[in-house]
Amino acid sequence: MSPDLPQQVAVQEQIVAVVVTYNRLHLLKKTLAGLEAGSLRPQTVVIVDNASSDGTGDYLAQLETPLNLDLVTLSKNLGGAGGFTVGIDRALARHQADLVWVMDDDTEPTESTLLEAYRVWASYSPVRAHRPAVVASKVVWTDGRDHPMNTMRTMFAAGAQRQARAQSLGARPIRSASFVSILMDGAAMRATDLPLADFFIWNDDFEYTTRLIQHSQGLATDRSVALHHTQTFGTTDASPGPRFYNDVRNKLWVFCGRRTLNPLEKVLYGGSTARLWVSTLLRTPDKRTYLTYFIEGLRDALKGWRSNEEVLAGVYELETPQLARQKREDEHGSDFTVLMSVYAADSPRALAEALRSNTQDQTLPPSLLLLVEDGPLPPALEEVISEHVASCPIPTRRLQLQQNVGLAAALREGLAACPSQLVARADADDISLPTRFERQIPLLAAGRYDLLGSAMEEFGGEESGQPVIRQVPQEAEQIKKVFPSRNPFLHPTVVFRKEAVEAVGSYQPLEGAEDYWLWGRMLKAGYRLGNLPEPLVRYRVTEAYKKRGGLAALRQDLSIQRRLYTGGLTTAPQAAGNLLIRSLYRLAPQGLRVAAFRQMTARPSSLTSRKGTNA
Repeated sequence: MSPDLPQQVAVQEQIVAVVVTYNRLHLLKKTLAGLEAGSLRPQTVVIVDNASSDGTGDYLAQLETPLNLDLVTLSKNLGGAGGFTVGIDRALARHQADLVWVMDDDTEPTESTLLEAYRVWASYSPVRAHRPAVVASKVVWTDGRDHPMNTMRTMFAAGAQRQARAQSLGARPIRSASFVSILMDGAAMRATDLPLADFFIWNDDFEYTTRLIQHSQGLATDRSVALHHTQTFGTTDASPGPRFYNDVRNKLWVFCGRRTLNPLEKVLYGGSTARLWVSTLLRTPDKRTYLTYFIEGLRDALKGWRSNEEVLAGVYELETPQLARQKREDEHGSDFTVLMSVYAADSPRALAEALRSNTQDQTLPPSLLLLVEDGPLPPALEEVISEHVASCPIPTRRLQLQQNVGLAAALREGLAACPSQLVARADADDISLPTRFERQIPLLAAGRYDLLGSAMEEFGGEESGQPVIRQVPQEAEQIKKVFPSRNPFLHPTVVFRKEAVEAVGSYQPLEGAEDYWLWGRMLKAGYRLGNLPEPLVRYRVTEAYKKRGGLAALRQDLSIQRRLYTGGLTTAPQAAGNLLIRSLYRLAPQGLRVAAFRQMTARPSSLTSRKGTNA
């Protein structure tokens, strides 16, 4: 997608707008008029009516509009936070949104608000996995001045490369944004939890957007402009009234209980917030009342927030990601696709063996091999692929990416193109045993699992020596127990349901652990995960053990442990313990490292009939 995107544009992505309203019908009409007048309209507009009593429901029920409205009427006011939690859930689960555009009922989009935000998102990268999680509009007051309540700060220490990329698109990097016209990436949203409904009002957008941007990109562009029709022109510390209680409680939740900010950010944001609180208390003539708000906010912050299910009980039943789990009972047939990625450095000989072992050598062959070509390939690999396509009775679809984008991004593009719900992963240098799919696919098709892996045999390479079996935990409880300390699945062995993987955001970039991060999100969401005890894949070791040592591998461990911790999959003591053990392992001599790894995960192979084959 080019920065020269035309003004009238038809997009492939499903864009869903979410508007939360409560007793401001006169302003809601402006919001809807702005949506109607947009040069790019969302396919669906979800309106969450927070139990309005000013005729909003009757008006919307009788409204004639070109917009495709989905009206959600709540039985009680859940505040902006609860409303956005419901609306975002609805957009992701019911409408399968690729992009979600959110705003309050006092937001008025202009003609190009959505178009310009989409332009920045689509132009940032040709692959979806590298696009920003959040694109924020410029927010102005009714007189055209920048609204101080919604002025996003440029991200400090963003780095020259990130700054330059943003500037080339007429944007700047940011660390947080407000729910006053922001466009959010659906996959990034599915990779984390919904906003916290218990915030009720204020700071729910700060917590949620810092969570989205934490491991991705956040951008603000002045080319996308929206009006914010607040009663007064000012920041939240200007006579906030009872909302001062929410500000205190919610900010303390963010700074002390949530994991969306790093320690330095908590100090900087916390210091700025403390100054605002002091300013509010000093300037107000009703100091006693505001001091009461402050003390009550502090007291309730100590109690902690309630889960979304508890807050919404009896009002709205969330569908994210339960909808995807329920649909597994409706699966029909057992057609499946083998998803493989290849790039320039892969071995032609190994690729040829991998292609054959995952297609015509299988006792249960796939209906399609989808081969993602991650950037231009040398002639030797092109020749192998051409020969395979010409000789293999199994159809092969080649998905060619213009540049090398990395495994996570390549697999996400490939998965999106898979025509079947059942998908088998395969690497371009490993060998699937003939009965692999015969053993795994029927269990997946029957709905017993959403993700199923197996043990694996290592072979090849001087450091591998005698072939050994990489063992895996099998049942759900074993997998949960092992997960905080190591990856319980071997990526080249897994088969999974496409819908389940996409329901938690599909593959997300995390060098060296894109699969580990994905399985963790599936585990957290409650999907059925398991492993078969027998080895169904032969893993070509080559220089794998060399790559597992050194400072570069240790830095990668730090990034992985941070992601697992901030994603709520490990505790601080677990993350610290993992890093300590890994630092000893990464810095140990290679021979000792191999022995330790084998002792922990492997046993000698009994597959003597295959020893030496394809080694």
